[in-house]
Order: sequence, then C-alpha cells, then structure tokens
Amino acid sequence: MIRVKVLWLALWIGLCITCKVSAIEYFEVKSAPQMETVKVAFLADIHLHDIFANLHDVDNIELPKDVTSKQPLLMRSMLAQLHSTRLFNENYFVFLHVLDELAEKKIKLVALPGDFTDDGQPINVRALARILGHYEKKYGMRFFAIPGNHDPVKPYTTPAGKADFLMAQGKEFGVYSYQHEKCMAKLAVCDDGLKNWGYAEILSTLNDFGFSKHKGDVLYETPYKNREFIWCNPNNKKHCITMPDASYLVEPIKGVWLMAIDANVYAPQWQNSPLTFKGSSGAGYNALIDAKPLLLKWIKTVVKRAKTQNKTLVAFSHFPMGEFYDNANDELHKVFSRGHFSLPRVPTPRTAKILADTGLTLHFAGHMHLNDTALITSNQHSQLVNVQVPSLAAYKAAYKVVELNLAKQTALISTHTLDDVPGFNNLFSLYEKEWQYRNLHNLSNFDRTILNSKSYGDFTKQHLFGLIKQRFIKRDWPKNLVAWLNDNHHLADWFLNMQCLNEAPPNLLSQLEAVSTKEWLQDFYLLRNGDVTADITAKKRITYQQLNTFLAQSTCKTDTQIQQYLALLIKVMAKFSQHTQGENFRVDLKTGKII
Repeated sequence: MIRVKVLWLALWIGLCITCKVSAIEYFEVKSAPQMETVKVAFLADIHLHDIFANLHDVDNIELPKDVTSKQPLLMRSMLAQLHSTRLFNENYFVFLHVLDELAEKKIKLVALPGDFTDDGQPINVRALARILGHYEKKYGMRFFAIPGNHDPVKPYTTPAGKADFLMAQGKEFGVYSYQHEKCMAKLAVCDDGLKNWGYAEILSTLNDFGFSKHKGDVLYETPYKNREFIWCNPNNKKHCITMPDASYLVEPIKGVWLMAIDANVYAPQWQNSPLTFKGSSGAGYNALIDAKPLLLKWIKTVVKRAKTQNKTLVAFSHFPMGEFYDNANDELHKVFSRGHFSLPRVPTPRTAKILADTGLTLHFAGHMHLNDTALITSNQHSQLVNVQVPSLAAYKAAYKVVELNLAKQTALISTHTLDDVPGFNNLFSLYEKEWQYRNLHNLSNFDRTILNSKSYGDFTKQHLFGLIKQRFIKRDWPKNLVAWLNDNHHLADWFLNMQCLNEAPPNLLSQLEAVSTKEWLQDFYLLRNGDVTADITAKKRITYQQLNTFLAQSTCKTDTQIQQYLALLIKVMAKFSQHTQGENFRVDLKTGKII
C-alpha cells in the first residue's frame, strides 16, 4: 500500500514538472466517508472595518460612542460613505449577522472571494482573524480566504491612513501610520494600525483561514513554491523581482476541491526608483493571463485531476472571469468613454475564452459589488459559469450558497439577500450630529433622508442613490448627456427628442409620461447592481423591454449624439431588465450547462 502511494505521488510530481508548475505542499490523510451533498457559502467584498478598534494616540480626540456599550468608535463619516462604492461602518454588524445566519443554517464551509478587509490595515485584518476564529471554534466552521485588491493594496506594506474618521461632535479627522508623510510632519493622529499591510503580514495573520493545511484536510497544495513567482522587466530580462501569490487548492471534505485563485496583478513600474506597483483594481484576469501563465497551467492540471479522481471542483477568486453587464458591453462602450463605468474590468473575449479553455466549469467572483451570472463557452465543448457574488457592503447586499451533489456532480446555486439586519441603524444618531455640524459650518453636506431608512436593504438603496448623485454622474457620464437629462424630465421627452413620440401606442405613452428621468436613472443602477434581485417590479421591467421593441420598430431619429446616446441606453435597459439565471439555478459540473 505504501509503494502504491509513493508511486502515485511520483507520477503527480512528474505531471507538475511537465507543466512547469511546482506545488509546495501535498497532503493525503484518512477522512470520513464522502458526504452526498455539501454546502459552501460565498461572502464577497465584506470590506470589514473594525469600528471598535483601539488607537494609541487619540487622548485628545473625543470619539463618538456606541449607543449601547458606550465604547468609543473609530468610524468613518457618512459623507465619506456616500462618496464610496462601499459602506465602511454598518458592514461590521452585517458581517456578524451573516455569520450567525450561516451558523443557524449549519453551513460549515465559507469562502471569502477577496476584499474581506478595507485596505488591509492591521486593525482590520486582526479583527477579521478574531471574528473568524470565534465562529470556527464555536460552530466548527471553516473559512477559506483569497485576497482582493483592497486586502493588500500593494504587494508589500506601505504607509497609509484615512482622512475621514468621525469625531463625536461631527467633525472629520485623519489617522495615518507613523511613516506616512502627514505623521512625519506631525500633522495628524498617528497609529501603525492604519498602514496598508502587504501579503506577508496578511497571510501570516490569516494563516488558519485557507493559507495553511488543517489537520483534517485530505489535500492541500499551492501552485508556486513558497507562494512566490518571478516577474521580469519585459525590456530587460535580467531585471527581475520576486512577487507573492496566495493561490491554493484544498480538499476540506472528502470529494470536495476548493480552488482559491489569487487573481491580483500588481504591475511593477520599472522606471521608478524605488520600485512602485500599479494597483490591482482594474487589472483582473485581463492582466493575469499574461502576468501569471504558470497559474493558468496549474488551473488546467487541477481541472484534469479533479475529473480523473472524480472530485467536485469549485473555484473562487476576487475578479470576474466573464462579462457581467448582460451582454450590453458594445452599447456601454459607445456611451461611456474609456476607463469609465468599470468597463476596463470586463474580461475581454480573449480572456474569457482562455479561462473557459482551462475546462473549469464553476467560478465565484466578487469585486464588482453586483449580482450576475455569465456563461462562457470554450472550444473544449464545455461551459464556464461565472457567478458574481454581491457585496455585503453595497446594494443589493447578498451572499451566495452552492449545494454540491457529489454523486451527480451538480451544483445548486442560491442567492440570499440581506434586507433585514439587526442594528443596521445603530450609528444613525451619530450621523445626524455629523449633518448638523456640517450644516452649521457651511460645509458640503449629504442628503439626510438616508437616515430615515427602515431596513438595511433600504439603507443600501439610499446609499446607491447617493452615489449616483455624488460620484457616478460626475465621473462616468458624458457631460452633454448629463445636461440633457437634467433638462428633460420624463421618458416621453426621450422619444420627443428622437422625433417619434407620436408613434407610441397609448398604453406605452402613458408609461413614458409616468417615469421621470431621475427614476429611470435610479432604476438603471438598481438593475445594474441587483439584476434579478433588484427592487424593480415585473411590470416596469416589461416596460423597459417594450421601449426597446418600440424603438426598433419605429422611425425614431438617431442623427445627433444625444439621440444616439438615448437609443443605446434604451437597449442597455432592455438587457438589464431581463432575467438571466434567476436567484436559484443548477449547474452540471461535468459540462457547465445550466440544468
């Protein structure tokens, strides 16, 4: 028996050498009989910020206090939240609520596809480790993390901080790490808990949550020896550096393989001295396929081995492997200029095909803070299903659960929205003080109606509406289109501009006159983020599709740039408003087909 195992291990090592991929660890241990079904939860883009963190140098700062415990709070301002695509404070309570919910459902395996912290600060990484350790010990849960672009902001530790923490009276103040220029000049509150940790510190602190073998794991391996690979200057092959990679494969339960792919790509800026790195936010798999070719080869070997050994394989990473705009990319590119509306984050057809050609059939991703499913067909007669897991810290907040049938090799995927979260409004009275302070001192202020939110679902919706006004319209949309939308107040104005309003049937005309431009814009983002879970009625979804049909069959003019923009946006909304895979669907893991 020992000779058989040694021979098998030798063959496996030979295969890896052939692929030029070396795994640093391989373990095979006895385990319990294979289960029939296994559930895995996916919690993406938690962006955990520890609002209860203690700082050393805040004796002269009067911090706001928790209404119940009276404990000082290190919280970000509401104004900051309404300029960010993520919440900073409430997600602390949401994260605990979701973990309690998973414990109640007796789900033992939990994957975190990146951005599990807010910029990888020590205070936040340690808080995550503390929370996960508690649930692991109390409920026997296992957690498997893989970093996103907000976990290590750069591959190595850098000075950092934030300028928008909140004082008790409503004023903002900054906290920075000691090596930051503001602290070097003695211009800020200083604490090294606010530096941005790199890979070494983050992986060491979260070692028990996917980055090392557990005693009961049947298998554990990594694609790169010592979790490092060599990146060389394309213009000077003798100029190379060592870069980290956190990918791993684990078999926590007999028959189940979880493949965590580190899709972060931090491109070295060779012309800079000392060497600096581009952020990973806009890179994703478009950059990975060229930056980490050995990682792609490893994925292929894992897929082949899983099929040969009859293992149920599920992959997850931070970045999408497929398109996430309901096949509306062509129209969106014609409306939004280069770099806007997150279009650079969409995998190109070449990228998606390369990933599908690995043979992988199911992948869970985060990063985009939206709900979507993409189907990518390869030349291998298989299909890659990319499931976008929504963020816990943005609209429409939700998590995904996959129920794996190990015998039938199928996966039932379900979406669990987070509308009711206890304690979501615990900080509202503190935000009210912030509003009063800003109003008193004639500072730019936020729309306080968000503080009337009756549920977490409504709160994230109001947060999204605030982003539309404060960020998206200003940064992404063409200025001439924004001006036109501001001057024209109903959808009927769109078709009047395109000189075909008189062609609209009476029932459609009444709907055109009933929907304001502002309401349409809000619906646009609700559907973009929420997809099938968006708070849009079936009747309104049908209306947006009927508008597109009317446009296609009419003599509407599209001669001017504004007319072209309007026609394109009508097509986009028709695609956004169609249901894709729904909240619950099943995947054949052998072929990737929806069944």
